[in-house]
This record gives sequence, structure tokens and C-alpha cells, in this order.
Amino acid sequence: MNSNELTNKHGRLLVLTACLLITFCMGTVHAFSTLIHNIELQSHVGRMASSLVYSTALINVTLAVYLGHILYRKFSPKTLISLIAMLPIIGLFFSSSGSWVGWIVGYGIFFGFSSGLGYGLSLYIVSSVTKKKELGFALGLVTASYAFGAVIFSMIYPLLFDFFGFENGYIIGLVILSSIVVVGLILFITSKVKVDLESFVNHQTDARKPKILKLWLGYFLGVFAGLMIIGHAVPLINSFGGSAITSITAITLMTLGSGIAGIFAGWLVDRFGCKRPLLAILMINALAILALSIMTNINLLLILLVLIASLYGAVIAIYPTLVSHIVGNNLSAVVYGKVFTAWGTAGLISPSLAGWLFEKNNNYDASIILTLTISIVAILIIWTMKYSIKD
Repeated sequence: MNSNELTNKHGRLLVLTACLLITFCMGTVHAFSTLIHNIELQSHVGRMASSLVYSTALINVTLAVYLGHILYRKFSPKTLISLIAMLPIIGLFFSSSGSWVGWIVGYGIFFGFSSGLGYGLSLYIVSSVTKKKELGFALGLVTASYAFGAVIFSMIYPLLFDFFGFENGYIIGLVILSSIVVVGLILFITSKVKVDLESFVNHQTDARKPKILKLWLGYFLGVFAGLMIIGHAVPLINSFGGSAITSITAITLMTLGSGIAGIFAGWLVDRFGCKRPLLAILMINALAILALSIMTNINLLLILLVLIASLYGAVIAIYPTLVSHIVGNNLSAVVYGKVFTAWGTAGLISPSLAGWLFEKNNNYDASIILTLTISIVAILIIWTMKYSIKD
């Protein structure tokens, strides 16, 4: 492993805790639904324009993970963690203007890039200091923490807005998040664990050798359904006559399910490898989507929504370990950065395509059939993928 302190269990635990704190804070960028109405009121824009703020954030999350391997070898983890803490605060200077452009820059660019950098760096650090037989569970924890940040702050933000107003509440929220990242930085420094970049740098010339097309397509198609369901959960529930309380409950359970499933998936990976659990997850996902296409009961709808969102969480938790197993830890940051663009692409295409199909047909039948087809293709791609654990 790429660490001089691999045998230091206490140090590794501090590093893991630091990374969990960082990813928890950076996952809050996905609590955007709690901000959207106030952004519209403050900047006098419509739903499409306000949604572009989040789309910009998704692009920059993806960009940060994609470019991460360059930053990891040019700057120390301490410098990067400091940057992660500062970028959202710098973004406040733009978003506090109350303009739509200010939110695009402050939230979409600065906070979005910080979120992706925190997520990607945490995966890289944890991969570097974790034993191979424990890697799946450790990366599952990191991914789950990212998801939990979104669900917890989806509840905290409204409380802050009620007590302090939207503008001050948002500022207080970001100050809290940056302070927690600073705590993570202190824990990382205290651990005295040093991430060794020597082998990482020496293998950069090999970064183009692994054929990542199947990995990319498997990820893109594997998360497509989950992203569509998460993005359209509320209108799906509304179409069945569900209440606002039902929608809030469903979204909360879906996010919690995604995080918990990620942890469990990581545990499975350490015992059975990546391919078999991933195939099982995708098969269950296809069956759940098939059930979604024929069900007529709102209670069954809620169960299926939570199940599909949980399976999505399992897929994104397995993939960093899958990449590490196939290409080796030295190349994992480079290759995963490229593969992660599949998530960003699916995140932009899936909800928009589902919305377009809904407007064409006035229902979600075509979207569900499309996602079912895509899920079956994802199974075939993973099934034919050559999988072996590379040191």
C-alpha cells in the first residue's frame, strides 16, 4: 500500500475519520433541493435557471474527480484539505450577491469543485492507507458518508433558515461545514500518516494502458436508473396521489438507504470480490424496475423507490474498489477519475431525458422501460468484464 505508516492502526483510524468528516461535509452539495426555492426568490429566476446551479455543481464535482490525480501529485494532502475547506467560503462572496450568476459561480463552481475534490481525495487517501482485504468496506464508508451529508443537511438547512433567514442561515451552514473540514485536517496531521506518491508518479505513463471503456459503460448504465429515480421521485409519488409528507419521507429513506447499502456493499466486496456482488445488485435493480413498470399501489411504489436508490448507492460504493482491483492501486486515481465522468454524464442525461419523455407521453412509462433496457445492458457489460485483483 502507498503509505509509510500502514502498520499504524491508530494513525489509519484517524485518517479514515478525517476522510469521513470531509466527505460528509462535501456531500452536502447534494442537499440543493432545500435551497432551490429560496434561490429563485432571491435571484428572481425560474426553476430551469435555478436548476442550472445544481447542474453546474455536478459538472464541477465530476471535473474535480477527473483532474484529481494531477492535484494529488502536485500538492500535499494537507494543502488540498485546506483548499477544500476554503473554496466554499470563497464561494460565499459570490453567492451572497443574491444574483443568479453569483450562485452559479459560488455554489456551482466553487462548492461543486470543492465537493468533488473532497470526495476524490478521500477515496485516494483511504485507498492508499487501507489493506487490500479491507478496501471495499473502507471505501463503502467514504461513499456512504458522502450520501449521509446530503440527507442530514437536508434537515439542518431548513432549521437554519427558519431561525436566521435564508442568507444568514446558508452562511452559518457553510461556516459549520468548513470548520468540520478543518477538524478533519487536524486529525490527518495528528495521524502522522504520510501518503507515498513515489509509485503513483512513476506509473503515470501507464495511465492510458488500461482499457476503461467497459468500466465506463458499466458505471454509466449501472447508475442511470438510480439517478432517474432519485431525480423524479417526487413527481412519481405525486402521480400516484402521494402527499408532500410522503415525498419528504421517501427522499429521506432513499438517501439513507443509499448510504447504508454502500457500507453493506463494501463489506460484501471484501468477502466475495466486486464482480459477483455487482452483478447481483444490477439483477435485483432490473427486477425492481420491472416491478415499477407494472405496479399500481403507492405503498409498493415507495418500497421500490427506496430499493432502487439503495442499489444505486451500492453500485457507486463498489466502483472505486472495482477500479482499484482491476488496474491496481497505483493507477486507480487516474483511471477512476476517467471512469467517474460516467456518473457525471448519467447525472446530466438521465433526469433530463426522463423529463423530456414525460412531457412527450404525460407519464413515466417510456422512462421506466428505457431504464429497464439500460439496466439489462449494464448486466451484460459487467458479466463480460474480465475481473481479477491486481496488486
